[in-house]
Amino acid sequence: MPVAKHLTFDTLDFTKREEVDAFIQEMITVGMRGVRAETAELQAKGILDAEGNVIDRELPPDMREGSECDFGG
Repeated sequence: MPVAKHLTFDTLDFTKREEVDAFIQEMITVGMRGVRAETAELQAKGILDAEGNVIDRELPPDMREGSECDFGG
């Protein structure tokens, strides 16, 4: 079984369309893996809902404009 060439920007042969296509596909795959991980983290923190929409959160009374509260600093 031949060993697959690890494609990086430095090892990529731009004259070979199949290498360029494989490289692009790998970059898309890696990028989407990151997007999914970030989405899952934001959903776990309650910032995004299951559809990826931002969950509106009203500020607590002490953080609203005109509040008389002081943070003590």
